[in-house]
Amino acid sequence: MERFRISRRRLLTAGTGMAAIWPVHPAQPFVGLGKSPTSTVLIPRSFPDTPPMPPTNNPAAALGLAWTQSIRWANVVSIAEVNGPTLEARFAAAQDAVAAKGGGVVFFPAGVYRFSDFIALKDGVVIRGADPQGSPSAKDDAYDLPTRFEFPKYEPEFHGEGTPIDTAFKGIRLENPAKASCCGVVHVAINRGHIHLGEGPDHQCGRNRIVYGCVLRNAAAADPAIPDRAIVQHAWQRFTARHHAAVHVCTAENVLVANNRLPFSGDDNFMMKGYILSAGKDRPLVPHDVVFDYDNRPGLYINNFAIGGQGGSGGDGTPETHPYGFRKGIVIRDNFICCTGRSAIAFCGDGVVCADNVVHFKPKIPRPTVTGKEVSRGSSTNDNRAVQMRGWRWTVSGNTYEVYRNVAADGKYEINDGEGLMHEDHVNSTVLDSRLIHNKGNAYLAIFKTGGIDGLLVEDNDIRTRGGIAAIYVVADRNSGRFACRNVQILGNTTSGSGIEIAGHPAENNLVANNVHIGPNGRLVNRAQARLENNRGYTVVGK
Repeated sequence: MERFRISRRRLLTAGTGMAAIWPVHPAQPFVGLGKSPTSTVLIPRSFPDTPPMPPTNNPAAALGLAWTQSIRWANVVSIAEVNGPTLEARFAAAQDAVAAKGGGVVFFPAGVYRFSDFIALKDGVVIRGADPQGSPSAKDDAYDLPTRFEFPKYEPEFHGEGTPIDTAFKGIRLENPAKASCCGVVHVAINRGHIHLGEGPDHQCGRNRIVYGCVLRNAAAADPAIPDRAIVQHAWQRFTARHHAAVHVCTAENVLVANNRLPFSGDDNFMMKGYILSAGKDRPLVPHDVVFDYDNRPGLYINNFAIGGQGGSGGDGTPETHPYGFRKGIVIRDNFICCTGRSAIAFCGDGVVCADNVVHFKPKIPRPTVTGKEVSRGSSTNDNRAVQMRGWRWTVSGNTYEVYRNVAADGKYEINDGEGLMHEDHVNSTVLDSRLIHNKGNAYLAIFKTGGIDGLLVEDNDIRTRGGIAAIYVVADRNSGRFACRNVQILGNTTSGSGIEIAGHPAENNLVANNVHIGPNGRLVNRAQARLENNRGYTVVGK
């Protein structure tokens, strides 16, 4: 092994339960492997006498969000310059140094960093990695991050109690979610970990949070309610947590989740043969082959809350009844998100901007169970949808999506749901002054039985479905009765497979104009007294 002098940079091994790879450019060759009883360090052939200068710019400056300047980007402490016996100790020291100066950035130079447990961010601290290589856009396959975090892999055992859940499923979270502000993660590739910047009790929450330019793979958690011993499931059974997103961010005000990449992963997936499921009341338990699927999880949950009554039961959420559901300053844009199930993006707020994201689902995924407990049927739901909207005054613009339903346990029927863009009546608000513009996808755009619409623009969307429910479905009426539909404009859209439906009463100032249907089965159902102008390829139903 070459001999070399460590001058300004210190080679520090990791401590108990943790391994660290000395941060270098991924392309730089390694020539030696040093070992100790508790750590492993890969040693580079050479490195510069001086450490690389960490970036000090605002990575999101081009988006023009003034609040991002409140993060102290220029106050940087590099993890490579901090003493400590373990990676955790060095990170803690770096955070303390940054916090003592009023907040800023802990910088991780290019390299791979292995953590054995959660990382807890302090108030005012942003973790930042080296700038991306290849393309600057996370939607591009050439997007590559040289700073990489590795969290523990779950190693399943299919006997006895199985491997404990707490041996894996780690990630980045907040030390004090009720207060932490001006914090987040920038330009880090994360394997087997998630980002959870949550809130405290009674919806107390900090503000000005950012997740920018990150890549997450195998980002899921295990459902603590599985196994369900009430149905005599094996103690070793595990199932993906259905409401645990890869990136989950809450805020009192202002959040940016942008230019992140969640590619298809699943290289950590594992098959569980003989997985016990309930077939229904008074039916015998049945064994199935069930995959623990790391991509069967929500992609982005951004201030995502349940507001209002369930399933159209009324009591719609308002700023007075659910103030935490109408927070402002939320921007979700330019992300690339892949899923095999659940919602790719789900948000709640007032004035949310969800723009220019790309969403991909895999088709024909077998899903013997959607809950981890019961056998799936065609009537089951796995919430497969591109974007779920809650709240008022949102803009969903320029998104491209490809969504597919999963296949039920019988291998024949597709499971329910499979929407494109959806604001539904379930635990939600009415629709107020919102916009769906310039989106393109293969699944329907649905304002689904919301209990009231006052102000909605649906313009220049290209929605090509396989038929069934209308490709553009704007319906205020619930199953329980009719509700107001006012000030709706459906303009210049392209549909195929199925057409357009608008419904609500009382109805006022609604316009459907200049839309084009391609192919057969173009129906325009007008049950909201809309004025119809220059629509082509539709058979008009109602008036």
